[in-house]
Amino acid sequence: MKPALRLVLRRPDPARFEADADEVAALFVAARRAALPGLREAHTEAEIRAWMRETVFPRQSVRLACLRDEIVGFAARDGAWLAHLYVKPGWTGHQIGQELLDATIAEATPLTPVLRLWTFQRNAGARRFYEGNGFVVAREGDGKGNEEGEPDILYERQLRG
Repeated sequence: MKPALRLVLRRPDPARFEADADEVAALFVAARRAALPGLREAHTEAEIRAWMRETVFPRQSVRLACLRDEIVGFAARDGAWLAHLYVKPGWTGHQIGQELLDATIAEATPLTPVLRLWTFQRNAGARRFYEGNGFVVAREGDGKGNEEGEPDILYERQLRG
């Protein structure tokens, strides 16, 4: 019998900063392609790698979900915003997203009364996940406010008060 894999949540490793950022960029692209076929890709993969290295990792609170040496999910929080929560294709349904969300909420709760996020309206899996975790629709958008031109939804969850 194989031993069960143990999910580890960690911060990006400064010694592996570029490798972690590049692996997360690839995960980001793959997860979006799997969940949203035909979504307009506003940036090249090289631009996304640079954005992860230069913006997301240095400026946001990032958590990586790892099984052994493989990053299978990540979340990034920017103040009261859950900026990103993605699980690698093939790993959805294993509570990885839930563990990342729980850790993000625990970190954000003392800092802000509400956690907000945007998702695309047609992303039914994400909508079920967030609504099942107490997020409510605050506003719907027509896609004019995002680079993809895709109708979206602003969700909010009260953390305290």
